[in-house]
Amino acid sequence: MNAGVKQAVELQMNSLKNLPVLPDASLRILGAINTPDIPIEKLADALLLSPSLVARLLGLANSAYFARGRSVTDIRSAIFQVLGLDLVKALALALIFNVQFDTRACERFDPNYFWMRSLTTAECARKLAIEIPQLGQFTPSTIYSGGLLLNIGVLVLGYLQPEELNGIFVERQKTGLSVSGEIRRQIGLSHYQIAYFLMHKWNLPTLYQVLLQHYESKDFQGVERSLLHLLRVCQRLSAALIAGKPVNPQEFELECEEIELPLEAIFDLAEQLNENRQAMQKLAAIMGN
Repeated sequence: MNAGVKQAVELQMNSLKNLPVLPDASLRILGAINTPDIPIEKLADALLLSPSLVARLLGLANSAYFARGRSVTDIRSAIFQVLGLDLVKALALALIFNVQFDTRACERFDPNYFWMRSLTTAECARKLAIEIPQLGQFTPSTIYSGGLLLNIGVLVLGYLQPEELNGIFVERQKTGLSVSGEIRRQIGLSHYQIAYFLMHKWNLPTLYQVLLQHYESKDFQGVERSLLHLLRVCQRLSAALIAGKPVNPQEFELECEEIELPLEAIFDLAEQLNENRQAMQKLAAIMGN
């Protein structure tokens, strides 16, 4: 994003209602999440500052998708026995956004769909990344978080401008545009730009800022280029899976060639995720509750 575009984005964002300031508990939790080698005990202690966050993490840990028959009643067991440190960090980061941005004033915002899309994108990215050698510099949790946070800008709009976003959901049914396209047409910014601005204001990890800032930049040449290609693939794949549409190989061919991702891996993953669809839907319900 060049300086002129960045300034325009900031002006547009400043014209929205004031972005909330994170409460002290959330700031401390974010600090723990963003500490690379934090001991599990210290992360658990930080998470306990937010009982609602812990409740949702326990719900996720006990879900059919993760628990596989095990039952956990405390956050330390959830980290040690079920989710693991990295996955807890990724999910907690997304849940902080969900707690901070109440979208109930936007009548047509569907939290279950939103989190189903985000979780599916994240899971696709995490699993497909194994097939891509040039992504070895990124941890699985970083890749998962990148997918999970891609659509956070829609959540932000649902909180800051609920009536406008509601109108966008209505209008897209007439125009046939994607929600992303309709947001850009009506607001003048993409939801990726909105999320980037928020991440920057909250001083969240630079990598996530870069991914959102350059998500729509096809000529971006930074070290995150391959990860951006993967996330674009996963966004389209998650949309097709949730809509129940067959996977069209031509939609993914160019991006897959760029990152040397075998098309067979996409088909295999699509089949796997379809088999786990109900379990993923339950995860989305917990996230959006």
